[in-house]
Amino acid sequence: MSSTSAQSTIPRKDGPWLHAWHDPVASIRAKSECVRLVDLNGDSSNILLVADERDKKMRVYKGTSVVSEHQLLDQPVSMCVFYTSDSSSSTPAIGIAGGPYVFIYRHLRPYFKFTLPFVELDPQDESIWAEMDSGNVDAEAGWQMLQQARDSGAVMSSWSLDLLSMEDGNARAQYVAGKRGVEHKQHTVVTCMETLKKDTDAEDAVSSLVIGTENNQILILDPSGAKVICHATLPSTPSILAVTGMYDIEWRIVVACRDGKLYTIKSGEMKGQAVVQGNVIELETQPNALTRIEKSIYVTTMDAQLSCYHIKGRKLFSVALPAPATCMGVAKISRSRVVEALIVSLANGEVRLYNGKHLIHIMQFDDVVVAMRWGQMGREQNSCAFIGRSGSLTLKMMSRQASLEKTGADSGPPAEQDVPLRVPKKTKLYVEQSEREVENAIHMHRVFQRDLCKLRLTTARSYVKIITSGEAGVSMGGGGGGVTNVRLNAQVMGLGPFFKIKLDVTNGGGTPLNNMPVCVSYNPEIYRCEQPSWTVPLLLPNITCTYEVSVRCIHPEGAADAVRIILVNPKSSVPLVSGLVNMPVSELLED
Repeated sequence: MSSTSAQSTIPRKDGPWLHAWHDPVASIRAKSECVRLVDLNGDSSNILLVADERDKKMRVYKGTSVVSEHQLLDQPVSMCVFYTSDSSSSTPAIGIAGGPYVFIYRHLRPYFKFTLPFVELDPQDESIWAEMDSGNVDAEAGWQMLQQARDSGAVMSSWSLDLLSMEDGNARAQYVAGKRGVEHKQHTVVTCMETLKKDTDAEDAVSSLVIGTENNQILILDPSGAKVICHATLPSTPSILAVTGMYDIEWRIVVACRDGKLYTIKSGEMKGQAVVQGNVIELETQPNALTRIEKSIYVTTMDAQLSCYHIKGRKLFSVALPAPATCMGVAKISRSRVVEALIVSLANGEVRLYNGKHLIHIMQFDDVVVAMRWGQMGREQNSCAFIGRSGSLTLKMMSRQASLEKTGADSGPPAEQDVPLRVPKKTKLYVEQSEREVENAIHMHRVFQRDLCKLRLTTARSYVKIITSGEAGVSMGGGGGGVTNVRLNAQVMGLGPFFKIKLDVTNGGGTPLNNMPVCVSYNPEIYRCEQPSWTVPLLLPNITCTYEVSVRCIHPEGAADAVRIILVNPKSSVPLVSGLVNMPVSELLED
């Protein structure tokens, strides 16, 4: 379709944007990671490369037409353009990640294939397959052994997962027979990929591929893409990379993982060493786009938020978006000074331009933009390619008079700050009251301090009273982290000198209590207890347990005293709850 017919579907008021071309029937399905702008022929005229997920082809756009299509060997995950040598006549190589491989192209032709290192197998899984391969264990017994290993926490290989998913015994036997004599290896796959400059920041500088894998690894390859020169292990699977710096000097990699956290990997003291920093940024929801500008990390999450963090983990600001973001890019304009702005595409068809947290412009598309790439297109420096959800392709250029600086009302405080507040008029009573407070300020302050001390003293006395009476819940600490509420009721039965104290213990909290010691404290000159201590095995919430304590009065005159029942907290020196039982005067036994 010509640009004239396509103009009707593109808004005319594009602000700093200039419309270049629009193809609504391009039939492209790709992510931002699979769209690149590159000077492939060395003539300072960039072309557009798109790794299409729909038909597994690499399309080459020059201007507004497709000049060639190349069949890919696997489903593309990410595509990067990098230089392998610093020669002035060198052309860039194209790395396309798919499955466990990175296919490297030169002059748009297959040149080299890098295979990810094999994953180390679990010893239990490997030994079971070795037994089945030697014939010592049949398929049915091996299937049961794999089930037991999986239940015990062993990491299963792809062979084991396939075998465990089979319900038919004959199918399991055929599967094991087909694996006999085959070396047992576990592949991993590429999840994300970017490039890292070697020693200079030029466009045609030698760079290396940075690869994120399914087994939580970050791999940095040498410039030729033939071997791993540095690696790091993360707690979760990486999904998005933001790479800055140079490998020979200093570099940082911000990684968004599937556990909803941002990790930072930096260069170590020795060359080839990677260090995972401890300042982890935990997001509220899963991230869907990530980029870094200078010392700020920008991330969009699925709850329609655009957040900015410092590289040390401190949150700087957050902007609420009208719809969830679909992709994000960085517009970098170099004039008198370099200005970098965010291009954020939303699910409602808007493409927003931000400078920090300040909104510069909103452009409305008829289609939802799911992929974008900023750079040079042809000989125009400031261009951007947009790919819609329906497969459309749109090219926009930034006007040469456009300014991305924060100017006007957007750069200062909000307009509401200039609206005066409605302050009520000062009445005569208010003025007199203010004058009285000024004249008696010292006396009022002393009265306030006296009342505050009385309040603290009353609070302390009440707390001591509650603790000594055993009516307060005591923090168990450690396991539950909450406060327990245990009630203890005692009832004395008998006339003496033999008494029985009936104890009703109730756990009023929400957490069960285990192995709670109970102690009986008494005067040994007056009473004797057959079992002064025992252990309550389990106290379930809102369940009353009844116990009996046998107490004998040994005083010759039948004197009475108090007996204290203490429920001990095994994790603290403070009793969990205690109760004081006032014993009656004992009757004397007749001789």
